[in-house]
Amino acid sequence: MMQFSAVVRELRKWLTSFAVVNVVLPFAQYTLFGGLGLLFLYELLLKILPYSSYDTIDLLFTTIPLYAIGYFAFFSGIWLTLISPRIRELPIALWGYAFVILFPFEGLTLLLIVRAVIYILAGWALFRYTTAVGAGREGNPYSG
Repeated sequence: MMQFSAVVRELRKWLTSFAVVNVVLPFAQYTLFGGLGLLFLYELLLKILPYSSYDTIDLLFTTIPLYAIGYFAFFSGIWLTLISPRIRELPIALWGYAFVILFPFEGLTLLLIVRAVIYILAGWALFRYTTAVGAGREGNPYSG
């Protein structure tokens, strides 16, 4: 855990050297969970709306690239949350993304299951890291 703390500390120094990161860092949680919400909304709308409304969904999420915006917002939110003081919410987002991967729970393939397991394990590892750092056992790089 100490090595990962050092990596996070150096990553934070490097990323905050860019001015744009300092501007968007307060919005890390919004980009993380907003992107996750857009991805889930897309899957949910595909599941519950009738086929006749597919043109509208296609317009919103493909022509106006809301799906791509949600995807990139989620993954940029991961990096921003990793260097922010609110790192404790990152495992929840990773577990939520695993849920979005599996959401319709139909046509589960080995690829989907492996992708979900990777995010679940990453969330579990980050949860262990945040609890160790939060308890003060490893030295909290974000104590203020």
